[in-house]
Amino acid sequence: MKKIVRKKWLILGMTISLCIPTIAMGKESVSGLSSTNKSMNMIEQTESIAMTKSINLLGIPTFVTKEQSEALKKDLNVANYKQKDRYVHSAVQFVTTMEAGNYRQAVKFSSHALKKSISEQWLEIYWNTVLQQLQPQFGSFIGIGGAEVIESNKIHTNVDVVLQFERGAYPFTIRLDKSGKVNDFLLNSFFGPSSADPDYSNPDSFTEKDVVIGKGDFALPGKLSIPKGKGPFPVVVLVQGSGASDKDETAYALKPFRDLAHGLASKGIAVLRYNKRTFEHSVKTTADQYHTVDKETTTDALLAARFLEKEKMIDDDQIYILGHSQGGMMVPQMINQDKRQNIAGAIVMGGPARTIQDVILEQFDYLLSIGQLSPQDAGFFKAQFAMLNDPNFSGDNPPAEFQLGQPVYWDSINDIKAAKMAKQQNEPLLIIQGERDYQVLSDKEIPIWKEELSDRDNVEYRLYPKLNHFFTEGVGEMSTPMEYFTPANIPEYVVIDIANWVKSKAN
Repeated sequence: MKKIVRKKWLILGMTISLCIPTIAMGKESVSGLSSTNKSMNMIEQTESIAMTKSINLLGIPTFVTKEQSEALKKDLNVANYKQKDRYVHSAVQFVTTMEAGNYRQAVKFSSHALKKSISEQWLEIYWNTVLQQLQPQFGSFIGIGGAEVIESNKIHTNVDVVLQFERGAYPFTIRLDKSGKVNDFLLNSFFGPSSADPDYSNPDSFTEKDVVIGKGDFALPGKLSIPKGKGPFPVVVLVQGSGASDKDETAYALKPFRDLAHGLASKGIAVLRYNKRTFEHSVKTTADQYHTVDKETTTDALLAARFLEKEKMIDDDQIYILGHSQGGMMVPQMINQDKRQNIAGAIVMGGPARTIQDVILEQFDYLLSIGQLSPQDAGFFKAQFAMLNDPNFSGDNPPAEFQLGQPVYWDSINDIKAAKMAKQQNEPLLIIQGERDYQVLSDKEIPIWKEELSDRDNVEYRLYPKLNHFFTEGVGEMSTPMEYFTPANIPEYVVIDIANWVKSKAN
């Protein structure tokens, strides 16, 4: 197999990085496509080394500054990956064998779970696609610049193997299981400064412990923040938006879920957050041709709620869900599927009331207006979404021209209307929204929420004039993608509103 797949079909909303690992490898190539145009991770020449206009539900670009890449090159190019460190050694071996074209051996370095999802052919396409996507901006691939363990959790030991190019370096995260086998991997997208713990966090007032959500091939590492004191405490489960998000919902310089977890725990409310399935098990997830939005979001949120039932410091009658963005849109679905009926209420944080297609199409219009999307690409994506909006669209038999990734996934999400679904439910809701949010427009979504839920008396709303989609402050009528590269915290007044609402329900 010599032909590299070059489809324009990265799944919208599956990742906020260059995300080569989170494409679903297809069966045929698209002729005449350049690696840098008509693609979800289209790279253009800018002052930065890489600026992609990948548009997902977050609608933000991948961005690596020249200074950051050079710093990474300097720091890790001289790093010694110690042969006695079996995790680093295994990660380097895996990448080295792919570099040498020995994909059979690379598969042998993989875990049993990963072998279910990949093959020699898959790895060949994957590796060549990685190089193809990065070389236009970084230059020719030179080799491995260094490697180091960056994190260990209850599921994986994560090793960053630095891919060294002529004009920069790029970190490639290899996830290894406890036996040292490669269990997944993810191409990183941003390694610049990030926001510090917020001033309102009081680490002396709570403790944190590592936990595992679920079991088997898709078990997820998480962290439970518990206030100090007698307990039991009410608890909030944090559910991310679209993309391959970690437990902090890290988006470039922002860590909104870290802010919420520490802020709420400082105010007497426990918080559970966990790495999203598309982040911790990126390859295994997107190699699944039957991947759905429930697998991505709903199932794991309910497993998290179930986990909390057994925690002695948690009041199992006061388990709340906070869903952000797509996670907020899926809150009514979680309530519908909560067979144990242990969700006491939910917070919808910047969540769409309408179908996701409606929201994304408006993002396209805005990004086009500010020069973040070309007319050609806007036309392409709008044509793709027109197929999704066709009542006859079928994930099992999609149109030949459909190029937005796993069709079954889109079948599972494209008819979800959160507000209409919530109309038939009784669990109390707090719906909060930033008025500067360009990704989920408050003047479009809030009126729909209010209209659909007008007969309910247990729904409250909070609007924040200065906040963007990630609930950090900015200036101007509408936020822009570049706002997410400035370190900032969720303001304390948002945390106070959520805490007060939860406590009012718990009393």
